[in-house]
Amino acid sequence: MPAKTASNNGKKAGTRVKLGHVDPNGIAPSLYALIERGAGRRPKIAKSMRGTVELRFKEKFTPVRVEFGDDQVVVEDASEDQERERADLVIAGSLPDIVQLAAAPLVGGLPKPTNKRGRAALASVAGRRVKIEGSPLLARRLLKLLEI
Repeated sequence: MPAKTASNNGKKAGTRVKLGHVDPNGIAPSLYALIERGAGRRPKIAKSMRGTVELRFKEKFTPVRVEFGDDQVVVEDASEDQERERADLVIAGSLPDIVQLAAAPLVGGLPKPTNKRGRAALASVAGRRVKIEGSPLLARRLLKLLEI
């Protein structure tokens, strides 16, 4: 499948978001849409991000890797036969719990404890239903980029 690229709706200094490998059991296109939207709405955050994020799901979906580089972001399903470097940030949990974390309103880059959805997202992390390993800065920026 050819890679799809977006330029953030014609914004000048935006970060390009590219869809890489798509696995038959993967959900990278869904995450691609969220990241493309976030990069268009928050170009400074997208441009400042560097590193690799891997999302792993309890369900049998293929893990999704997001590589934030100097001039583009690549979102793709991580194929099993692909040799991979260790990710700078790994977020693991069920798809609903990860979506709940991404959809929570934020304060200071973290889910807002004064909001019902924010408390639910914090509870999923505190209860270890969602595990976050790696760069806290990259995690906060990713949540801000995905914020609805």
